[in-house]
Amino acid sequence: MTAIIGEDRGGRIRGQGFKTRLMATTAWMSMLAAAPAMAGDPDGAQGAQERMRMPGTPARDGLNVRQTAQAGTQTFDIAAQPLARALIRFSRETGFELFFDDAIARGVRSPGARGTFTPEDALRRLLAGTGLTYRIANGNTVTLAKDEDGDVLTLNPVTVEGAAERGRFGNAPPEPGGFKAEYQSSATKSAQSIRETPQSIGVVTRDSLEARQVQDLGQALETVAGVNQFSGTGPFAGMSAWGFDEAQVRGVDLDGFYDNREDGFITPTFWSSGDLAIYDRIETLKGPSSVLYGRSAAGGFINRVRKKPLAEPKLEGAASIGSYDHYRGELDATGPMFESKRARGRVVAVYQDEGSFVDGVKSRRKVFAPGFEVDVTETTRVLLMGLYQQDNFVSNNGFPLVLDGNTYRAPLRDRSTFFGIPNDDWNEWTTLSGTIQVDQKIGDDWLATLRLNHLNQNSPIRLDSYAYSYATVTPGGNVGLYSSAFDLEQDLWSGELRLNGSFEVENVPTQLTVGMERSWTKSTRSSSYAYLGSVSIYGDFSSVPTVDPGPTAPNYSTRSRESGYYAQVQVRPVDRLTLLAGGRFDRVKTEDERFMLGTSSRKTDEAFTGRVGVTYAFTDQISAYALYAQSFTPNPFNTDRSGGILDPTTGEIYETGLKTEWFDGKLGANLAIYRIYRDKAPIPDPANTVGESFSVSGGLQRSDGMELEINGEPVRGWKISFGGILLNSDFLEEDDPFFGSKPAGTADWQVGLFTSYELQTPPLKGLGFGAGLFAIGNRGVSSFAAGAELEGYERADLYAFYNGIEGLKLSFQLRNVFDATYVEGADRTGAYAQFGAPRSVLLTARLRF
Repeated sequence: MTAIIGEDRGGRIRGQGFKTRLMATTAWMSMLAAAPAMAGDPDGAQGAQERMRMPGTPARDGLNVRQTAQAGTQTFDIAAQPLARALIRFSRETGFELFFDDAIARGVRSPGARGTFTPEDALRRLLAGTGLTYRIANGNTVTLAKDEDGDVLTLNPVTVEGAAERGRFGNAPPEPGGFKAEYQSSATKSAQSIRETPQSIGVVTRDSLEARQVQDLGQALETVAGVNQFSGTGPFAGMSAWGFDEAQVRGVDLDGFYDNREDGFITPTFWSSGDLAIYDRIETLKGPSSVLYGRSAAGGFINRVRKKPLAEPKLEGAASIGSYDHYRGELDATGPMFESKRARGRVVAVYQDEGSFVDGVKSRRKVFAPGFEVDVTETTRVLLMGLYQQDNFVSNNGFPLVLDGNTYRAPLRDRSTFFGIPNDDWNEWTTLSGTIQVDQKIGDDWLATLRLNHLNQNSPIRLDSYAYSYATVTPGGNVGLYSSAFDLEQDLWSGELRLNGSFEVENVPTQLTVGMERSWTKSTRSSSYAYLGSVSIYGDFSSVPTVDPGPTAPNYSTRSRESGYYAQVQVRPVDRLTLLAGGRFDRVKTEDERFMLGTSSRKTDEAFTGRVGVTYAFTDQISAYALYAQSFTPNPFNTDRSGGILDPTTGEIYETGLKTEWFDGKLGANLAIYRIYRDKAPIPDPANTVGESFSVSGGLQRSDGMELEINGEPVRGWKISFGGILLNSDFLEEDDPFFGSKPAGTADWQVGLFTSYELQTPPLKGLGFGAGLFAIGNRGVSSFAAGAELEGYERADLYAFYNGIEGLKLSFQLRNVFDATYVEGADRTGAYAQFGAPRSVLLTARLRF
């Protein structure tokens, strides 16, 4: 088989025809990496004349062969690895096309090329000791062959320059596709390989989202070790009345307002979350991240990375049909707007209409997410992104939990039961957001970035009748029924100015990131309630008539202004060793008005946070890292009985781990061990009476854990994603009301697994099957209940798919195969708990042009 590899300097895949351009690098990477296995593949024999191609950009007119190969130097950071993979990375960085018989690359390793060279010098280093030689023609076309004279290239070692290869305007190089991510940018605010990053990062790729037919954020995170969405609704359950899609990372609950981000910006998911179709990947940064982001939880945060405009045309459509009247359509179109490709656009659109397994619950969603990117000059780029999302729905209000001994369980009622009376009228939530980013290259080694973002969420809600209990519900006990109305609005402005650069200090490669951030947030809430009466939790809820709660009255208005200044440096004093250190100063001013209480509070919080980390590569496949970091989390929405805003929550982490690659880099396995301390987290005031929601600062919490993540394709056709954790997390101080209790959503153990296999030979080539498992132990439900726990559960899913027709993928999911009954989400004991969906099906057809 003749392999032809190439890519343009912009880091985007090019192709000979329209359909070829649409193919992601997944197929090419897996075919090259699996070349030994293909030797015995009957299809490989039939395809001996086939060509794999990722064509590159031709050299400019007027340049001869040697001028192009020697024109200019650039930084290379290609580690020793299988030759085929090294050549792919070389092509991505230079735009060269490489022609060679793949047989000569099988079992051959490249010593790598690390340093500043011309493209030709870098190629010579990649081939040193391989017994191969090269010939350059037409400016950027390279042909490889065996060196018949037996000459072997030997070169002196060189100094490594740069922490990681970076694409144009600081972008991460294109990923090879599949479940295993190679790069991240959330932890360092610059593209860096995950193996070189001294922190644990869980990445859910676009391929993983599609293979698992993921419908919401909680489902997406099931294979990320140590992460669990513990409240809100899941697939086929409809929309929750309050959003309340809260998650915890490593035993620390995330703030649904500040810790779920989009491209690094604060983007609340507490009420409404962006549709997953607009995201390219989801990165979970584990451990404190205040150094680069300011306020954040000690456990980490979730960063959803938006799809960006691409330089090559791509058109993709998807249609889904499933249980409970689920219908969904998606459209994703991107490409150049002019022949020069200096301007690029992208549009993602979604329409969804679905019912629910809960009686009376239904929803519709409309999404329109445009993006525009233009290279104003060779050194200036402007990116514009927007989002309009509208959700119309009759909400799923959930139910109170029942305390049975020392364990909370769901009441023994059918999962289709609506605990109350469904609304006659639909609710409507709207999200509007816009982002502008300007990148300016300064010389060859520096990049200045200005980013601005605005988001507005309007989330009014009307509930005709729902169950809520302020007291513990026992089997056969009564619950209260209420009607209510809320008007909720969030308005956020955020901005960042950042400078990234690379240089040497005493011949030591150094990368520096400095920046400043500003944000302004305003949150308002108005509400009204009406008590309807009491009924047995096993009774007839429709027997209690509804009452209009009346006009809403203002509850609170909270405004927050934050400014932060940060610096981070990464150095590589010797080959294989990377050091990272950073610090940040934050000032947060908060104003809170509680209209019903007649109180007004102002508070200024200041903090310095730091982070230090080290990574050492024992081999090209095994790296070890260690991390210490601090967190700082103001509490603008939590006030005490006198109306005062609580002190910030603080945290710190001690972590060490291993990051490894197997099967020629096709499978990644990462192990982490850590201890997290968190102090002064808000908890309900023990003196609260019915209807009161005052808070006090809690005591010290400690989380000790060990987690393992495995992602990749170890054998051609077999994909796997696994995340598992063992965790001991509780409150330590004896005078704390929750002493000895598990934090909300936290379990002693949790595992998530997805695996699939696609047949590789005719006549059933392209047919595949998969299975998924999610299991979790008993979970904490504090800070609403001390001591007692919510029982855990296990759920198994089955999958089938067919990729045998070019450009078309058919996927089928059978969710909850054994029809297990379990509570999927519960952030409190007295209301809003949610069942997981009964056995259900989803069929998706995805067409790419």
